Amino acid sequence: MDDRLGFAVLLILMLVTLAMASSVQTQPPAEISGLRHHQHADFFRLVLEVTRVREYSSAELSQPDRLYLDIYQARLNSSLQGKTFEFNSPCVRQLRLAQRNPTTVRVTFELQPGTKEKEKIYYLKNPDRLVIDIYHRQSLSAAGQPVGPEGPQSGGGSLLTDKASINQPPKAAIPTTSGYSLVRQLGLGVKKIALDPGHGGTDPGCLSQGGLKEKDVALDLAKRLKSILETQGGFEVFLTRETDISLPLEKRTKLANEKQADLFISIHLNASPRKTRTGVETFYLNFSPDPAVNELAARENASSSKNIREMKQIVDKIVKNTRFEESRALAEKIHRQLLGHLKQHFGPRDDLGVKGGPFWVLIGSEMPAVLVEVSHLSNAKEEEALKTDLYREAIATGLFRGIIEYVKSLGKGS
Repeated sequence: MDDRLGFAVLLILMLVTLAMASSVQTQPPAEISGLRHHQHADFFRLVLEVTRVREYSSAELSQPDRLYLDIYQARLNSSLQGKTFEFNSPCVRQLRLAQRNPTTVRVTFELQPGTKEKEKIYYLKNPDRLVIDIYHRQSLSAAGQPVGPEGPQSGGGSLLTDKASINQPPKAAIPTTSGYSLVRQLGLGVKKIALDPGHGGTDPGCLSQGGLKEKDVALDLAKRLKSILETQGGFEVFLTRETDISLPLEKRTKLANEKQADLFISIHLNASPRKTRTGVETFYLNFSPDPAVNELAARENASSSKNIREMKQIVDKIVKNTRFEESRALAEKIHRQLLGHLKQHFGPRDDLGVKGGPFWVLIGSEMPAVLVEVSHLSNAKEEEALKTDLYREAIATGLFRGIIEYVKSLGKGS
């Protein structure tokens, strides 16, 4: 009886192994269905939209200078077969796509001679995409001309510069405007960050004239920021929502507390009856005498499920907010970097300030928490800009730089 049982178990294991092998062999190849590209200040980025990635490899060739990427178990969509793209980039001159064999796609970058410094290739999900960043030498500007240490424009900086500086040996913490908070006295740093895309599900948030919904733009921005924080900053990052779902305001900071996040950043889009109004507005948890702030808080808090009988408990939480100093410091740095980055690349923006406000989404957090209104859906120019990858990537980069500046003020690396 025991021998028969052992044989049966062995037979089952063999069948399961064969079934798994057959499944792998018959699994259809990944499809590369589209691409997009952008020239950042320090690197050229290519994003390949792909159903999944199993394996890939890259290598450099010379005479002429080339970088190629082979993606295995993959095929090109018919619309991309044999396509060639020309670029006016400091480093990348041309891009070619080809189906090298039935199961391998080759992506070839023709490079400007002697300009490439390094490349970074990484696979991201939700949505699935393969990202290739090709950095040019720092003596070149985005136009291919020599520049000084400040870059093409004063105060420019870059993701590469930020990443390099955050990994330098820690320096002494810088006091906040109120002095050395307990966070700074204890030498605490930042490892995990919670990003909260505003609204979602049955709550669309603000709506633009052209039909953009705040909930959709906020989610996209949060995903972009998550990618940069992970790949450039080395942080652990999670989103309070990764899809279009309804999420109670009270649960957002609760999730951040449960995940033991060190920072909480809620991303929103603004709206104003004054259609010419533009710019950035950033909040930390506090009471406010400003009627405009209280009006915005009432709008953002409209989906709260709390009742009047709970007012005393809520007020006590705001009064006892021990993260006040650090939240304000985080808000100030994010606000300055985001506003400055958008002004530098997209022209004048209104500086709407850093303010305290009684926002439900910030109540109950056990870490520094801020709410950022990154742009205006009610402004026609900012609405059009928000439809583009370039502007959204700039917002994510500005937020990233603000977070980096805050971490550095603690005297810490990532």
